[in-house]
Amino acid sequence: MSDRPSAIQALAASPSESALVLDFDGVLAPIVTDATASAMPEQTAASLSRLAPSLGVLAVISGRPAEFLADRVRLTGVRLLGSYGIEQIEDGDRRIDPAAQPWLDPVHEATRVLDDRFRHAAGIRVEHKSVSVAVHWRQAPDHEAAAAQVTRAAAELAERTGLRLEPGKLVAELRPPIDVDKGSAIRTLLAEARPAVAAYAGDDLGDIPALREVHDYGGYALVVDHGDETDPRLRALADQTFIGTDSFAAWLTSLAHKISP
Repeated sequence: MSDRPSAIQALAASPSESALVLDFDGVLAPIVTDATASAMPEQTAASLSRLAPSLGVLAVISGRPAEFLADRVRLTGVRLLGSYGIEQIEDGDRRIDPAAQPWLDPVHEATRVLDDRFRHAAGIRVEHKSVSVAVHWRQAPDHEAAAAQVTRAAAELAERTGLRLEPGKLVAELRPPIDVDKGSAIRTLLAEARPAVAAYAGDDLGDIPALREVHDYGGYALVVDHGDETDPRLRALADQTFIGTDSFAAWLTSLAHKISP
């Protein structure tokens, strides 16, 4: 048996020297059929509000645009990284990685084509983002058929525009082919803050680079498990697994009680 303390013990022992970084959808917010309706439960928001003044770094990172996060995470002291870290909001200031700028026109072109292609497709929804475009098929009556349609269209556009095709949980996304992902974003954040303790919580394929980075740093990889939708590679990386967002919300509440009783 390992003598290593659990993540909650390590974070609570030295909160001001700790970094806690969290994915949004599927970690802080329950997965919903309509992705635009995604929101944090009040209990989770309250826990983050209590943790922010005490932790050295508290950040939320997502494939969602930074403005989406700013609308959903209205808490002082929480750093927001949108579009896998391509966008950042800190102290109300939004910044976009300069390397993404030349790819905004191809993103707009891909968005227009996908809108036209799937305008009347049952259960397939095109999500317009600030620096990327995503196509969801969670609401489609036949997931397998919808996945084939979306993947084929996205692959064709990736070849035509040069955008990078990234798979996810019942979603395919086209985004700038630059060396920025959740892993590189976390690496930069940790290099800046140099926390004594680091933990990252994720639930989807896009979180794998970040989970690996926090492992390499000597920190804790926390995985929220959604059953059949969860890729086994995430479970293999986990130091601790939580069954669903309610379980993770309870963990955040416990952490908040330990750090700011």
